[in-house]
Parts: sequence; structure tokens; C-alpha cells
Amino acid sequence: AARCEEAVADTEAAPGPESTAAPIGPKEEPPLHFETFSKEWRQTSDQDTWDGFRIEYATQITKHMQASHTLFLGTALREQGYIYQFGPAFSSQDGRTMLVGRVGLDGGVSGRWIQRLGSSFELKASSQSHLKDPQRNMHDVTLEYTGKDWTCGAKACWQGALLAGGSFTQRVLPSLQLGGDLTCVMVQEPLIIGTVGARWQEGPNTVSLAATRQPDMKSPVPANTSELKMSYLRKFNDRLSLGTEYKYSHPDKESGLSMAYEYSFRNSRVQGLLDTDGKVSCSVFDFQGMGFSGMIDYVRGDYKFGILMHIMPPDQGQPPQ
Repeated sequence: AARCEEAVADTEAAPGPESTAAPIGPKEEPPLHFETFSKEWRQTSDQDTWDGFRIEYATQITKHMQASHTLFLGTALREQGYIYQFGPAFSSQDGRTMLVGRVGLDGGVSGRWIQRLGSSFELKASSQSHLKDPQRNMHDVTLEYTGKDWTCGAKACWQGALLAGGSFTQRVLPSLQLGGDLTCVMVQEPLIIGTVGARWQEGPNTVSLAATRQPDMKSPVPANTSELKMSYLRKFNDRLSLGTEYKYSHPDKESGLSMAYEYSFRNSRVQGLLDTDGKVSCSVFDFQGMGFSGMIDYVRGDYKFGILMHIMPPDQGQPPQ
């Protein structure tokens, strides 16, 4: 009888040829922090534009450390017409620690540190200093927590005055996430800047909305100003993305509309931007090491064109590209 019971147990434990395991659904993506609600629009609209000739060269120092060199020639960013920048980048083997630094002949020094703590916390610290322009000095530290369906963060910053703030987001539906951010500027009379927003994403469509209320620095009497931003991006396929953003401010009654596109080839990427402020820009990057950018501001009469040459670090046993 005991042998019969063991045989039945073995038969029930071992699946037959017709039995199938329970299907495992796709892994749910973690919720986004408030400052990244419109990340798809920013990735498409934010372009790296420069003027003159730019050379970038990277060298692999160790397995986890890399040094980068950047040289600008014929640029208007410095009176001498050229800038040289150097900076190392370090990433630990487990990817939980990242350090990036940069120093340039223009007097700018910057550094950034990112450290993951456990499985849900992330600590970020950055410092930016300029030896010739103290107004550009800025230092900040941020602590973020990412839960299953909610996030929160706290930030402290020094930029001539102390700024402290916090953010919170909550995923209320699989496609809808709500959140807000509150910042306090520590001056003689503390200034409060508040923002609430929403993010909706389903398939290739992404919509983000943000409403901000802050003190009006231009007004001679205490007053507040409000701004509304709405962005929409559609990813038609793995290569083409189109997006637009509309913004409106009250009581100034000023508005603006921006449109951007991004098309990725096998070895290159093309980005373009057009807005109602009179700006037109475009950038082309070849992953093999070449790039071109152009920006025209018809209202201010500003023109900026640049060429990029990126020298890739050589692999072991191969010459540099």
C-alpha cells in the first residue's frame, strides 16, 4: 500500500507530456519618479547642439574606469575660441556605484556620484563649481525610494541659497500615474514652488501633464504665476518617434508649442526640433564616430553649427577607430 501511494504521488508531481506550466506574464515596470514623467519627450526634444569643431576621445584605464577628453575649437563659449575638458568615469562591477568628474580650461569643475542602497533606495550627489563665475556654483544631494507602485524622494540644494524639497508619485492604474513636487527656497521670506502632474502611457502613446505655481520674481509686489505643460509622444516603430509639447503661463497669457522628431538608423540617429519661439535645430550622430548639429534662432538672430569627431576606445588587440 505504501508503494502504491508513493507511485501515485510521483505521478501527480511529475507533469505529463500534455500538461503545461502556468504562463508567466511580462514583468511590470517600476513606477517613475516625478521628474521623469515626460522622459520620452525629453529624450526626443533634448539635443546636444554646439558650435565649431568638437573632438571627443575616450581611453579605457581599467575594466571599470574610463577617461574622456573633449576639445572645442572655434567655439563662442570662451573668448580664446577653444576649450579643453578632461574627466574620468567609474562604474563598479555590480553597477551599484557610479562616479563621474570633469574639469575644463574655462574654469568649470563638476562631479557626480550615484549609489544604489539595497533594492529600492538610490542616493545621488552632484557638485558644479566655476572658478570665474561664482553664480554658477551649485551643489545638491538626493535620496529616492522606488516601491512597487509608488515612489518618493527628498532633495537639498545650494545655489546661492538653500533649497529643500520632496516629491511623491502613485500608480493608480496600470497606465496612469499621478504625482507632485514641492520645493522651498530658504530666503528671508521663504518661497514655495509647487507642481502637480500626471502621466498616461498605453502602447506607443505617452501623455504627460504638469501644472506649476511659483512666485513671480519680475513683479514689484508679491504675486504668483502659474504654468501648464502638456506633452504627447507617439512611437510609431522602433525607429521613428514624433512628439509635441504645449505650454501656457498665467497671468502673462504666454504660450508656446514645440514639435520634435527622432529617427534611428542602424548606425546613426537624426533628431529635429521646431518651436513657435523661432528656433529650429537638428542633430545627426553616426555611431561610428561622426556628428553634425545646427541651431537657428530667428528671433535673436543666433546661428550655431558644429561638427563632431568621436574617437572610440580600442578593443583589446585592435587599433583605435
